[in-house]
Amino acid sequence: MKKTLVALAVAATAATAVSTANAATVYEQDGTKVELSGSFRMFLGRLGDDQRGDLVNDGSRVILKASQDLGNGLSGFAGYELRFDENNGTNDDEKKANKAKNTFSDPTTKYLYGGLKHQDVGALSFGRQLLNADDVLGDNANYNSAALSPFETSDKKVVKFRSAEWGGFSFGLDYIFGDSSKDRVTRTTTEELKNGYSAAAFYNLAIADHQALDLAATYIQRNYDDKTTTSTTRKNRQWLLHAGYTYGPLNVGLNYGQNHNKYDDNRGGTKARYSLVQASYQVTDPSRVYVQWERLEKRYNDIEHQYLVGVDYKLHKNVLTYVEYAHQRTKKYERNAEPTYKKDNVYGVGLRVFF
Repeated sequence: MKKTLVALAVAATAATAVSTANAATVYEQDGTKVELSGSFRMFLGRLGDDQRGDLVNDGSRVILKASQDLGNGLSGFAGYELRFDENNGTNDDEKKANKAKNTFSDPTTKYLYGGLKHQDVGALSFGRQLLNADDVLGDNANYNSAALSPFETSDKKVVKFRSAEWGGFSFGLDYIFGDSSKDRVTRTTTEELKNGYSAAAFYNLAIADHQALDLAATYIQRNYDDKTTTSTTRKNRQWLLHAGYTYGPLNVGLNYGQNHNKYDDNRGGTKARYSLVQASYQVTDPSRVYVQWERLEKRYNDIEHQYLVGVDYKLHKNVLTYVEYAHQRTKKYERNAEPTYKKDNVYGVGLRVFF
């Protein structure tokens, strides 16, 4: 019973309220198993006050996973995820503009990785993949969930270790490879990722029947250099804390973290503080109500808020529909001028079909 409750607590903080369908096994023989799964995701609505109503792709994906049993609890595994219109942008305005251009085209490799796993120790994987930090945030809304989050929770070249769970505790470590070239003259950009690393810890506790607690924390650091120097010129440091509580149909989650860009010269740096509070309630077996509040405070720059509310409904265990509304407010500070204010609204209906 306790293990079941812990699993429910973790699942309640997932990005969607519907559990994905069991992957279809397309091949299984002599310890080799290949599975195919994925989802179609669309959103129909208004993506901002300065935009018309639109129909956009919301991260539709195809997922292929393979594993090979090697005996004695050891196995090899590989994964591939194909997405469409994957162009997030480098700032909030670019992300919003690119999200509105998602037209169900341009297939792109989102993740490609492989590794070894032991059931009593954990999994070691290599490739383009999520960091362990991705499991810390635990946002549980749909289309506009955690829209203000400054945390980069995946990378292109990662060595990742995720431990097995012992008494509710587990941990993860990541090493991020950057640009391998030392020839700065040939670089096409002024700044390149040199390397990075991260660590994460997780604890799940079943308190009593229908009650469970989950805690998580992570630290991420990426180091950058540029064309003109031979040493690291910028360090991007991020840390995030999460606490979640489940009581029957109610789930509550709290997140707080900071993002700090520190330069080695006299340019100083930039800091940001991020907060997220969310709650969801399973009104009936197929229907859930959820709310979310976010705040991103950028030092000496601007303050952003997002208030989000939604209702989703499972037409089938593999088909989810939802209605969602998000209100965003931004307070921008300009040098030698009064701050300016901006409001924006995003609302519409969504459909997700899992297979």
